[in-house]
This record gives sequence, C-alpha cells and structure tokens, in this order.
Amino acid sequence: MSKTFEKAKERQQFLFEELAAQLEALASPVRLKILHFLTQAPHSVEQLASKIDQSVANTSMHLKKMQREGLLKTETLAQKRIYSIAHPSLLGFWEEIQNLSNAHHPENIINSKEFYDEELEFPKNDEEIVKLIKARKLTLLDVRPEDELHEADSIYKKYVLHIPSSELKKQKNLIPTSRPIIVICRGRMCVMSHEVTSQLRKLGFEAYRINKSWFQLSQDLQEV
Repeated sequence: MSKTFEKAKERQQFLFEELAAQLEALASPVRLKILHFLTQAPHSVEQLASKIDQSVANTSMHLKKMQREGLLKTETLAQKRIYSIAHPSLLGFWEEIQNLSNAHHPENIINSKEFYDEELEFPKNDEEIVKLIKARKLTLLDVRPEDELHEADSIYKKYVLHIPSSELKKQKNLIPTSRPIIVICRGRMCVMSHEVTSQLRKLGFEAYRINKSWFQLSQDLQEV
C-alpha cells in the first residue's frame, strides 16, 4: 500500500472516531429530550430544565457535552445563555433517527389508543393531507408554547393557526368550526398533541392529530 493510501486510511479512522463521539453525545434519553425541544426553538438552560424535568445543574452538564461535540451553539441574551442547534442538518437528523426507530420497531410509535378511548389520528395518508391543507379544507392548529415558535416563515403564516395549549379554552372561538382541525405540536415524540386533540373533541370540534412535526409538514407543503 502507498503512503498516500495509509494517510487516507488514518484520516478515515479519525472521522469514524469523530462520528462516534458525536453520536455518543446524543446517546442519552435526557440529551435526546433536549434535542426534541431545541429542534423547535432556542432555549435557555432554565427553560429546558423545566421542560425535561431535570435540575438546572444536570441540564447544563448535558448541554455542555453536546456543545463540546459541536452539536449546539450558544449566545448570551439578557445575561442568560441561550442554546440552539449548531446546524439545520441536525433537525433533519432528528427526524431521520425517528424514522429509523419507527421502521425497525413499529411498536415505538406512540399510539393514541394506548391512552385514550378513541383513535385520534387523521385517517388520510400524507399526500391526501397536504392536498386538503392546500385546498383549505383542513385547519392546522399549532399548540406549541410561545417560546417554541422560531422564525415563522411565509408557509407557516399562510397555513397555520397558532394557539398555545394553555390558552385553548380562552381562545377556542378563534378556531373555525366549518372544517376538521389537525393538531400539530412537536412531532412524533410529542404527547401534548394527543391530549389537545382529545380536549378539542370534548369541546365539540372535529379534531385529529398527525404523526409529523411542522418541519416535515412544511417541506411537504413547499413541494410543487
């Protein structure tokens, strides 16, 4: 083997080790929960600690490990350190590892009938859902908290009604009753969308949820 080939192999080995270190930085239920929220919007340590039911100190330790591997970046805002994903590709990676999990272990999909007395999923495939949204035959209702909305683009403003789950009963008059409601939240790993869909049905709405994040759905809506 040539010296050039040996150097290339050394470089390859280094890259495998780097990749392993990055994956190891995600190999924790707590850090995956952090990723779950940071793919929605940047958060402070305190915000994340509250949402993932961890102490600020423990949350900070996990964040620093992820940052050391280049997965996260920080900025200081009003004396608080704000964490965000370092590159948009991490958002796509988060969706893909969920795809992998669901494909290999379908039992990992959160099924509403495990917890509720009725099926909450919308009974149409992805293509039909997109067509109905574009035809204004469905209302997309985003129930994420205000601090999880980040840079709402023109597609979001065009198709989505945002009412945080905590404000649902107060603002229910803003929700159209002339067409079905599709609840969106943080995506497949979100249990809040199940609960809100159930609540809306009790309030008299024809409500469903879909097993997609806004990131996935927005890509579908942008396709011609």
